[in-house]
Amino acid sequence: MKNLLRTALFALMALAMLPSVAYAQGQNPMTQPLPVDPDVRIGHLPNGLTYYIRHNEYPKGQADFYIAQKVGSALEEENQRGLAHFLEHMCFNGTTNFPDNLLRDWLESIGVKFGQNLNAYTSIDETVYNISNVPIARESVQDSCLLILHDWANDLTLDPKEIDKERGVIHQEWRRSMQGQMRIFERILPELLPTTKYGRRLPIGTMEVVDNFPPQALRDYYETWYRPDQQAVVVVGDIDVDRIENKIKEMFTSIEMPANAKPRTYEAVPDHKGTLFGIGSDPEQKQLVGQIMFLADPTPAELKNTMTYYINDYVRGMALSMLNNRLNDISSHPDAPFGGASVGYGDYIVTKTKDALSGTAVAKGNDIVVPLQAVYREMLRAARGGFTQSEYDRARNSLISSYESLYNNRATRENGTFVNEYVRNFIDGSPIPGLDIEWPLIQQLANITPLALINETFASMIKPDNRAIMVLAPEKEGTKIPTKEELTSALAAVDAEEIAPFVDNFKMEPLITVAPRPGKIVSTKEDKVWGTTEWTLSNGAKVIIKPTKFKEDEISMVAQAFGGTAGYSKEYIPTLLMLSNIMGNMGLGSYNSSDLSKYLSGKVASIGVSFSSYSRSISGGSTPKDLPTMMELLYMVFTDINLDANEFAAMQKAVSAALANQEKNPQHVFSDKMVRTWYNSPYIKSVTPADVEAASREQALKIAKDLTANAADYTFVFVGNVDLNALKPLVETYIASLPGNPKTAIKKVDKYNPELFIIPGSSIDSFTTEMTTPQTFAAIAEIGDMEYTTKNAQLASIAGQILTNRLIKTVREEMGAVYSIGASGSASRMGLNPITLSSSFPMKPEMKNEVLDFIKSQYKAMEKDITPEELNPIKEYMVKSFTESKEKNGAWLGAILGYQTNGVDTFNNNIETMNSITVQDVMNFMKALNAQGNYRVLTLDPAK
Repeated sequence: MKNLLRTALFALMALAMLPSVAYAQGQNPMTQPLPVDPDVRIGHLPNGLTYYIRHNEYPKGQADFYIAQKVGSALEEENQRGLAHFLEHMCFNGTTNFPDNLLRDWLESIGVKFGQNLNAYTSIDETVYNISNVPIARESVQDSCLLILHDWANDLTLDPKEIDKERGVIHQEWRRSMQGQMRIFERILPELLPTTKYGRRLPIGTMEVVDNFPPQALRDYYETWYRPDQQAVVVVGDIDVDRIENKIKEMFTSIEMPANAKPRTYEAVPDHKGTLFGIGSDPEQKQLVGQIMFLADPTPAELKNTMTYYINDYVRGMALSMLNNRLNDISSHPDAPFGGASVGYGDYIVTKTKDALSGTAVAKGNDIVVPLQAVYREMLRAARGGFTQSEYDRARNSLISSYESLYNNRATRENGTFVNEYVRNFIDGSPIPGLDIEWPLIQQLANITPLALINETFASMIKPDNRAIMVLAPEKEGTKIPTKEELTSALAAVDAEEIAPFVDNFKMEPLITVAPRPGKIVSTKEDKVWGTTEWTLSNGAKVIIKPTKFKEDEISMVAQAFGGTAGYSKEYIPTLLMLSNIMGNMGLGSYNSSDLSKYLSGKVASIGVSFSSYSRSISGGSTPKDLPTMMELLYMVFTDINLDANEFAAMQKAVSAALANQEKNPQHVFSDKMVRTWYNSPYIKSVTPADVEAASREQALKIAKDLTANAADYTFVFVGNVDLNALKPLVETYIASLPGNPKTAIKKVDKYNPELFIIPGSSIDSFTTEMTTPQTFAAIAEIGDMEYTTKNAQLASIAGQILTNRLIKTVREEMGAVYSIGASGSASRMGLNPITLSSSFPMKPEMKNEVLDFIKSQYKAMEKDITPEELNPIKEYMVKSFTESKEKNGAWLGAILGYQTNGVDTFNNNIETMNSITVQDVMNFMKALNAQGNYRVLTLDPAK
């Protein structure tokens, strides 16, 4: 019966899916290749290199340039561990055509910023480099970016001096990454992958190799593996496809394929009987986590681009979606056996040659066995009893809605989305049929795939063999670290249970039970500068609409008001500290948070609430089709917000469990010391388990209702594909009907409490804590009181970027004291001392004083020593960013909200302001900031 069901389904799909594709007689349509998106040009050079090119005009005038390599740490021998990752670093330290730092300097001169638009990553089986958001009006820029890809592929200089300098940087990266969870992972990975190199090939490598390998070893690795048959060039953007193709052929064809090249193989992970175990602990591990995995063979490469792959992917995706919804429901109850749980499907840990269905549980207390049993029980419940039709209806409706929105917005997909698809196609063989094929295909799958097939498939994935269990545990008193025998016995006990089938309980009644009495729009005003329409409503609320066509299927909304939580007395402190967590679990009307999630399945509509000390915001997102649903949610936030008692208690227990071991984590200790030292307020502190337990549901409800009681406080801003005629009745029904009193509305902040802001003045504060991997954490902040203007906001950002570049050049590259370092300059529209120039980073403890002295000297040096060569690339980058933002709904929304806050327009003339800024302006800004004497330093050192 099962085989008949599957055969009949496949035959039906083959006939229904792609009628435009002709199949040869006798061929199995399920295994024939799907079409490839005709808008991407794919080619192969004689030397084996692959290329993908696509013209795309969003954003206008920009392009992304990538090179993907099927090369990673899995290819290293024992004495090469870390070379793949080291080689990635060296690609930014000199090539034949871009020696020394010329590559970065040139890219920054055209507005491409290192770390943001210029980056790379190395993993077990792949290495990918990117130059993104490149302004390509000049053809010479396009050619130079291709030349950089060429040099990465075949022309690195690998200067021994640069190699030696980079050893220190990578050692600091190892310090930063080798914290609790990573240390456990490094120890247990060989137990979970006992017969393959995958268990001993984390990309960071070993510091013995990193510190000591001879430069020739890195060159040998480069010349062995960086070769055309393992490389793909990907270019997507506002380019001429024919021209780029010709340039790729011109530049890359001459790269020679090595004679007698080593075969590129992927080591197989063999099947095994029973269960593998990886159980580890560490003092700095934050949470007690367990995972059970059921291993399976991945889809063969030759079937990746076929209907077989799509059907399997759809079926698994539906099962996972439904099971995750069940686990989320369980988590919403205070007696839930776990603090959080989820299921997923993908690569088995780090390998591409084995997949795994995984179930993950986070413990509430000190025992992981019961949470793991609970997750396994729900997996078995689904395998034995199946999923219900109502669950399936919600899951596939949600999938259809998400794909529909993606399809409707297809004309404004950004370059990066296409690039990622093509990289995955090259490395993994993932299909790229394009949305014109994929959208109807998904609809067909959702309409004709029976629930019985999903239930049958999921049941087949749960097996007694080819299993693995991983446990990551804190090392602290009371934590129970299970043995292999205890875990085996616990799962066997669940196997023996009679597990009742799942019963799907969901609400059917309307969200709004009594229809609102509509109000009126009493006045209309047009703003030609912003291109907005402003409505004043009969209840005193204000609505601003900015219609755009940037995304066909996107509408964003934020309701913003002055006044917040600053006035609540000290007994509210635990509740205020937890308020963001609490409001993330809000319900509306008779619907709790879990019910609301089910109610919204199949709809693209969301709402969120955020309350801070001096402001309030209610944000929402939707599509034109689902805008009425979002408006319902908005109305209910103001009239009938609720916090389910059971969900509140469950949230408290889950958060308490997450914080239980934080005092052992150096990063938490660092953050805690900083807020305790730089602020003088009980309202600003690190949240403790005691705070979580003391938080009050009743207080939170009072705060929420207080802060949404008067709609006249709020300005509602809509940006996106908004039809004013369609929006008008919705506004009158769901916003103008809200309780509002213009006479008592809060329209500004009269006074700020100094306790809620960083203490002015200068200080150097040092602390210590126990660390397994010694490193010094540092935070530096200079604050100042300056008028908020467009120019000052831009000068703050520029100062942060100049300081960042100096820190990277000296502290990272010359001193080798850090892996990553930067600075941030910002200006706030509200509050005391609104200008901040800050930096926070971990570093080599032995170099603490040298680093801090250098940074302090740069704050002072920037008063009188800034060059056009430093400033001009930053201006280029910011002008590019400003230009790009003009075509994004989110940027317009943020700018309009900012203008409503203090009347300063930082958006419409930002390019002109930026172009006017001089070196002297930046130096004057720094002089004025430094003169205020508010420079604070805080460090956390390893205890001796």
